[in-house]
Amino acid sequence: MTAPRRHVSHPPLHCSPRASLDPTTTPAIDAALKRLKACSRRLQAALASHRTELQVLERLYYKGKNQHRTALFWQRVAETRRLGGRVDEMHMDDVIESLRLAFWGEPSSRTTKLLKGPWTHCPDARPLLFVMERCAACCALIDRGQVCLLRAYESFTLMMQTGAFLQLVLALAAIASRLSMLLSEVRAALEVSWSASYRALQALYPAEVGKAQRLANISVPAHTPPVAPSVPQSKSPAADTGPGEVQDEDLGSALTRPPQQAAEENVGAFDADASAVPLHHERPPDPVTFSLSNELARPTDSTAPRSTVGSSQVDLATSVANAPKRKKTGGESSRPVKKKKKKRDEIDDIFGF
Repeated sequence: MTAPRRHVSHPPLHCSPRASLDPTTTPAIDAALKRLKACSRRLQAALASHRTELQVLERLYYKGKNQHRTALFWQRVAETRRLGGRVDEMHMDDVIESLRLAFWGEPSSRTTKLLKGPWTHCPDARPLLFVMERCAACCALIDRGQVCLLRAYESFTLMMQTGAFLQLVLALAAIASRLSMLLSEVRAALEVSWSASYRALQALYPAEVGKAQRLANISVPAHTPPVAPSVPQSKSPAADTGPGEVQDEDLGSALTRPPQQAAEENVGAFDADASAVPLHHERPPDPVTFSLSNELARPTDSTAPRSTVGSSQVDLATSVANAPKRKKTGGESSRPVKKKKKKRDEIDDIFGF
C-alpha cells in the first residue's frame, strides 16, 4: 500500500442519465445522497473550527520558535502543527461535496434551480472509488494525528509542573485538546461518508466493489493513569475454578485470638496488690482544709469557741476598716489655685480685650 498523498487530482467525470439506470437502485442512491449531504455539512463545520485552531497555533509557533526551538515540548508543537496542516490540506469537505454534486451532471450544466430538485445523472465508478480512497487515507492520517496530540498533551502537562512559561503551555494544551476533539468528529463523518459511498457503489457497480479502499481500524490508545505495580498474592483455591464457575471474593484468612482469661486474672491480682501497698509519695493534707472539715463536723453551738484562723481573719478586716485616714498636709489643701492674670499690652488696649 502506497503512502497517502495530500494533493490528488480528481478523476474525470463521466455521467449517464438517470433514466438509463435500474429503478430498483433509486432508493439506495437517495439514502446515500442524504447521508453524503449531512456528512458534508458536518465536515464543513468541523474543519472550519479545526482551521481556526491551526491559525492560533500557527501564531503561537511564529512567536515562540526562536526562544523554544530546542525545548522538547516545542518539538511536539511542531509535529502537531505539521500533521494538522496535512489534514486541512486534504479538503475532505470539498471532496464529499463534489461526489454529491456529481449526481446532477457536469459542473457546467448545474444551476441553483437544478440542484434544488432530484438528482438527474449517475457518475461512473471512478469518483466513488476516489472518494473512498481519500476517506481511508484521511482516517489513517487522523489516527496518526491523534497519537501525536496525545503525546503532545502529555509533554505539555509535564512542562506545566515546572511552572515555566505557564500561560503559553496552558494555551498549547488547550489547543491540543480541542484539535483532538475536532479530529474525532471529522473521522466519524468520514466513516459515514465512506459507508454511503460503498452503498452507492454496491448498488450501481457491484463488480467494482473489490477495488474499494478499506478503512484502517486503528484504535487510538486512551490516556489512562499509570497503574501501580501489582503485589504478588497467595494463590487461593478459588483461582483453580473453571471459566464457567463464579469465583468467590477473597476475604482473607481468619486469625484465632488467644484466650483472655489468664490475662484478666493477672490484671485483677495486680490491682489488689496495688491497693494494699501504702503510697508514701502522697501529699500530706492541708492544715487549713483539715481544720475546716473539723469545724463542719462539729455540732452547731453558740458557746463553742471560734477557730483561731477565722477569728484572725475577722480581726484583720476590722482593723483595716477602723484604720485612721491620712490627713492632708498644708500643701495639699482643697483651696482652688488662683490663676495668674494675663499681662496686657498695647494691642489689647486698642481692641478692648
